[in-house]
Formats: sequence, structure tokens, C-alpha cells
Amino acid sequence: MTWKPTRGLAVVLVVALVVLGLAIYGVTVSPAAAPPPRTPQASLSASRFFVLLPDGRVEMTDAYTRRVFRWDGSRWLELESFALPRPAPSR
Repeated sequence: MTWKPTRGLAVVLVVALVVLGLAIYGVTVSPAAAPPPRTPQASLSASRFFVLLPDGRVEMTDAYTRRVFRWDGSRWLELESFALPRPAPSR
């Protein structure tokens, strides 16, 4: 039994219809099953603030602490560290 061009076209047409049916089904599936979208979180680098003080110190403030550093020529020395009050968790 040899393959005839019409048989090959019929197979291609059936496969195309199955793929089209799956694509339409994928579009029409209810989005209620999808998880709720996440709230955007601020990146760690966006939540840190660096301030260069006039006397050569650097102040770094992030979400929980305020720290002041000084460069001694080979390393950073931490001079001050203050814990900031944490915000109450929101619901």
C-alpha cells in the first residue's frame, strides 16, 4: 500500500484541526483556576538608601536599620547602628 498525496493531505488536515482545537480550548479555559496575581515587591536595592556625608562617612538605611560606616583605607568600619521600628504587618 503506497501513500497517495490525498492521504497525506488528509493526515495534515486532521493534525491541523486537532492543533487548532487544542489552541482554542487553551484560550477558553477559565482563568479562575489560575493563581491570583502577586503584589509587586520592592527589590532590596530599591529599599536601601546610601548617603555620603561631608566628613567622609557613608550612611546606609534599609528597611530595618540605619548604619554609618567610615573607610579607614583598607576596610569599612561600622561606627553607628540603629534599629528602626518595624512596621506592623498589614492584612
